[in-house]
Amino acid sequence: MRQSRVGFYTSGRLSLDGIFAQPDTSAGPVPGVVVRHPHPVLGGDMENPVVTAICRALFHSGIASLRFDFRGVGESEGEFANGKKEGDDLLAAIGMLGSMPGIDNKRIAVAGYSFGAGVVIGAPGRMRSVRSMVAIAPPLSTVRRSPIARNERPKLFIVGRLDKVAPSVELQAELDTMKPPVEFAEFPEADHTMSGYEDQVAQR
Repeated sequence: MRQSRVGFYTSGRLSLDGIFAQPDTSAGPVPGVVVRHPHPVLGGDMENPVVTAICRALFHSGIASLRFDFRGVGESEGEFANGKKEGDDLLAAIGMLGSMPGIDNKRIAVAGYSFGAGVVIGAPGRMRSVRSMVAIAPPLSTVRRSPIARNERPKLFIVGRLDKVAPSVELQAELDTMKPPVEFAEFPEADHTMSGYEDQVAQR
């Protein structure tokens, strides 16, 4: 996978550290996806196995990706804000990906896993340039208070049936109230870590 380290700034001038992966663009601009990691207190960063599996799958599908560490994680500047300011980091990453050479900035999506999913679905109204959203194992509390229910862009939710942070049955009940299009995928033997299911999640 062809990838390179990139740095970019938030609106507050914090430097964030990321990795940009770009497939062949000789046929023209390609779409791109910003991929978000789980909670750093639990060891989450941009090298999380689910995150890297998604980026590999995107690359082999001809889609670029940008994964990055939230503020205060890894080499990214600032202090981790536990969801209060990470939406600003996500917006900066969306802008960065859309400005990269060879990227079709009209075909940008976002994907997040666990805490990263909560950030993705927490501010859909701020992500005006984003075409679609993917939430993997989103904490149920973030789904319940998210304005995403009224958003008309395509949404994909992926969860493990054994996940206690994002209980499958309760999550499906929330999705039933959302504006379409909404898709749901469940892995019967997976828990919140998605351990052993990283490639299947990425392919979905």
